[in-house]
Amino acid sequence: MEYKKIYFKALASCMQNAYIFFFTLGIYFVYIPWNLERLQLVETDLGLWLFIFGIVNLISNQLTGRIIVPKIGSKNIIMIGTTIIAFCPYLLVKADTYLSFMLVALPFGASVGFVIPSNQTQISNIESKTNKIYTPMYQAFFSAGSLSGALMAAYVIRNDIHPETTFSVMAVLILFSVVVIYFLGLPRKEDCNDSISKFQFPKKQVLIFGILLMFNFATIGIIIDWSSLWLTKDLLAPLFLGGLVIVFFNAGEIVARLSASIFIKYLGEKVVGGYLSVIGSSILFICILTTNLYFIIPALVIFGLFTANFGAIVIRQAIKASTDSISLTVSNITTLGFSGFIFGPAIVGYTAQYLGLTFNMYVLCTIWGFNGICLIFLMKKKY
Repeated sequence: MEYKKIYFKALASCMQNAYIFFFTLGIYFVYIPWNLERLQLVETDLGLWLFIFGIVNLISNQLTGRIIVPKIGSKNIIMIGTTIIAFCPYLLVKADTYLSFMLVALPFGASVGFVIPSNQTQISNIESKTNKIYTPMYQAFFSAGSLSGALMAAYVIRNDIHPETTFSVMAVLILFSVVVIYFLGLPRKEDCNDSISKFQFPKKQVLIFGILLMFNFATIGIIIDWSSLWLTKDLLAPLFLGGLVIVFFNAGEIVARLSASIFIKYLGEKVVGGYLSVIGSSILFICILTTNLYFIIPALVIFGLFTANFGAIVIRQAIKASTDSISLTVSNITTLGFSGFIFGPAIVGYTAQYLGLTFNMYVLCTIWGFNGICLIFLMKKKY
């Protein structure tokens, strides 16, 4: 019974931490067009920023799983990373030069590399000890945070609240999250007791699933980073509606992730992660062809609903197939996933500027549908 309380508190600490972080990101994503215009930047500049973010994140991801977590535990590195994260969105809206804007990618990328895999390590560790599914529910707080942030962004923009004020408040809330982690986070004795691992190429089983996650991460920015620009630039929506894509996409994701254990129980991981991804991507692709928001918005809900659990199932399948420790497997697969930020933003930024943002939306649907087909094939072949 005592262990159940410890695990419940640890789950709560990870989930509130994810929610507050993505709530802040959800607000900032809507401000991306404003920030680019303020600094006189173009889409390729944002792509370069995300490229730098991805490189730093990849390095810190590997350091976290192989050295830092075994050395000081996941709870402590989550607290350190979250503290750094608190100041990054504020610095982005405070930056007044091209160089200062780009430099923020360094601490931001490093801190996310500390926090995201460490949170997932705690979740996966608790799953292995309790034989229950928590990853989709944990990821539901990503969606809930982004959704709430997009809604809050509409409020602060319409009420003309200055971004520096908004992100100062969010910095305080994120620092409060650190306090919650300190009191509720997983104790060291219950954490992964893995030894420090040498750097080596991921094994075949993890590599295959990691590549799927890499393509997922390489293109997720089309929804998260570029959707507000797509609505305001290509579909001519007003700025305060720039978060519509994030709102409806995340609404579908939240429902799917909170219901994931039920879906998986009755449909199986192959259907939930694979077949539904193919169907959702196809529906959105067809609706984008209409260029009509009244068709696109409902399709985004379905797309979020049907693709939401792809990443969670890929991670679960990788852990099942891997012979390495949970922290090392999570580190490897999230590193491969976040490596998508190395080439993805550069390609997306180029195509956004020269081929248009709507083209990128078609690419998103195509790649996510292809990912679903690959996952179905892998699970049939048993890796």
